[in-house]
Amino acid sequence: MKRISQLKDEALDALHGNFGKAALATLVVAVITGAISSSLSFAGGGNILDYIDAVRDMDYSAMAEAAGGSPLISLLQLVINVLFLTPLAVGVINTYRLLVQSKGSDNDIIGNYFRLGFGKHYWHIVLVSFVSGLLIALMIIPAMLILFLIILLAHNAVTTIIFSIAALVYAIIIALMYSQINLIILDNPELDIIDTMRRSRTLMSGYKWKYFLLGLSFIGWILLGILTLCIGYLWLIPYIQATEAAFYCDIKGAQDEPLKVEEA
Repeated sequence: MKRISQLKDEALDALHGNFGKAALATLVVAVITGAISSSLSFAGGGNILDYIDAVRDMDYSAMAEAAGGSPLISLLQLVINVLFLTPLAVGVINTYRLLVQSKGSDNDIIGNYFRLGFGKHYWHIVLVSFVSGLLIALMIIPAMLILFLIILLAHNAVTTIIFSIAALVYAIIIALMYSQINLIILDNPELDIIDTMRRSRTLMSGYKWKYFLLGLSFIGWILLGILTLCIGYLWLIPYIQATEAAFYCDIKGAQDEPLKVEEA
């Protein structure tokens, strides 16, 4: 297993000469997702000026009221997330997988975002992402319900803190366990929903802590990006995604290695 610094170097090598394209592609996605989110929020009766005032005053109830709360808009938002934003996210991360695997030569970044996310495996992406997301939520919800009951019934702050930490750790472990699904969906499209989830568990076995540390290693850059009024994120996000893709390629091993799926 490569060190985190080596994975980052591999990502930078793949992005060398491609950072401009990657930044532009990140901006395009941000504009699209931002426009969709804003349109849906205020189509439900929200008022942008009232929302800005509520944000300035840190009045969360006023923020929620200003953003609108139509059930129909909420349903539409869910549909758009499932049918558009999720495939786009899958296309994005797999674009960086191809960029890393090709050592920067497969650099049609914006084109690959949409070609991969909305190509011949589109419905496979939608189905696997939606169902696996529901199954993962079902794994996490019981822990959250138990925590909620403890908060209601326990009158001991120490007990509440301990169980809150335990619930958080459990949720993080589940998230890490299935963190590779978006990459496996297109790298191994022959796998069904359950086998895709098994494959992620198999790949992450013994590497969850490493992946967690990989995420933490970007904290400094993320904080620094805030100082640039988030403009720096146009370059930071591709860097993070390319590093995550390098991590996936590393734990997967040789591309020609026979596929091994964990037995149920």
